[in-house]
Amino acid sequence: MRIGVDARLLTGAYTGDRTYWRGLLKAFCEILNPAEYRLVLFSTRPIPEGTLPNLPLYESVVAPTRSERLWSLFRLPQLTQEHRCDLIHTQYTVSPFFKIPIVTTVHDISFLIEPRWFPLKDRILLRLTVPASCRRAKRVLTVSETSREDMIEILRLPPEKVVATPNGLPEGFYPIEKAQAQVWVKERYGVESPFALAVGVLQPRKNWELAMLAVYFARKEYDLPLRLVLTGKPGWARRALNEAKRELGAEQWLIETGYVPDEHLVWLYNAADVFLYPSFYEGFGLPPLEAMACGTPVIASNGGALPEVVGSGGILLPPDEAGLWANAIRTVLQNEPYRRTLHEKALQQSKRFSWRATAERTLEAYRQATGCE
Repeated sequence: MRIGVDARLLTGAYTGDRTYWRGLLKAFCEILNPAEYRLVLFSTRPIPEGTLPNLPLYESVVAPTRSERLWSLFRLPQLTQEHRCDLIHTQYTVSPFFKIPIVTTVHDISFLIEPRWFPLKDRILLRLTVPASCRRAKRVLTVSETSREDMIEILRLPPEKVVATPNGLPEGFYPIEKAQAQVWVKERYGVESPFALAVGVLQPRKNWELAMLAVYFARKEYDLPLRLVLTGKPGWARRALNEAKRELGAEQWLIETGYVPDEHLVWLYNAADVFLYPSFYEGFGLPPLEAMACGTPVIASNGGALPEVVGSGGILLPPDEAGLWANAIRTVLQNEPYRRTLHEKALQQSKRFSWRATAERTLEAYRQATGCE
């Protein structure tokens, strides 16, 4: 079977979407026989060297373009025909011009659940393309049971068409001796302990204002000399974050690093005293999983699929109760036996997620889509 992949997201720092492709495609190396399967990776720019193993399983096709949208609509379907693909796997959008079975991965439909989390342009584009793409595809993959149920209910898709293939743990996240990590972070980013860490794109859905408020209360009510390190690439609607920063007087204790590569993130997770993830909704939530793999105590919201990911490996709280978050922070920082328990539970929970399992479920969806069960 020749499997086409829209691999453009592998060519840049696209956070979760890029992590998904890397984890899935690498895991295919463990389960696919190159004599039976061939992955044809289509992109508009060369995939950076080292992104994937250099194995006979992969075939890379680079087709430059001036318009990514026109490339998706017209050029990609042509390329799949030219390279005799039996199936194409995309993320989110699907051209109506494909002549082969389609599998698409839609991480979540939060743009339908709460439109205000998205800028108007993105909201309109997603509403126009994603529901139609899901109807067009033979199988729709998503990354949690929560997201699967959302799609069946809101998009009215047949249950057998939507397959939950939870993300695996990204590689490169593991425990490091805390003092060593703290020294590295101080030398590289100038951040001194103790600090809480928050990781994700700076956008309204992530609810970073609550993280700031929780740290503010922890400092004010419990006299904790805690800093907040906010790591992530710029998103949109930055105004609310700036207003919260000004109103709380957070300039002295809030540190924004911007986008940080994975090889730095592992040090930040290990150096942090607590990890905060107050997102209103997630189709999965990779950062809490990465933090748990480092043994860092996690406090996350109970929005969307986060309870599936965090489980008993962290603390789950409503995304609108800053006082509860501040109290949880105090407990984690001041109760050493509880902190050790959280550390062990976090490591155990993180081991439940593997890209090999994701790849096996995805391969089964390919077989169903092509009638090769």
